[in-house]
Amino acid sequence: MSDLCQWLVVGNKRGVHGRVATRLAEIASDYAVQVRIRRGEQWVDGSSILDVLALALVEGTEIQLAVAGERAGEALAAATSLLAAQDDP
Repeated sequence: MSDLCQWLVVGNKRGVHGRVATRLAEIASDYAVQVRIRRGEQWVDGSSILDVLALALVEGTEIQLAVAGERAGEALAAATSLLAAQDDP
């Protein structure tokens, strides 16, 4: 099992809203991995839409993604692309 981490900046002008949080949960499910997001000292489960929305991630917010699982590399790439994108998924 692989554990990978990466820092990134939220790119969407609307921040991480419901559609983005839902897609992140789908990525965790599709790749059968555990995704966690860190903002400051707070970590949340990336597969929980409500937990992700509670972070109130706006454009320009620096976050850390941690992904664990057999397909962590693929999932991390997909999640990073989603969260750093400037347009909605």
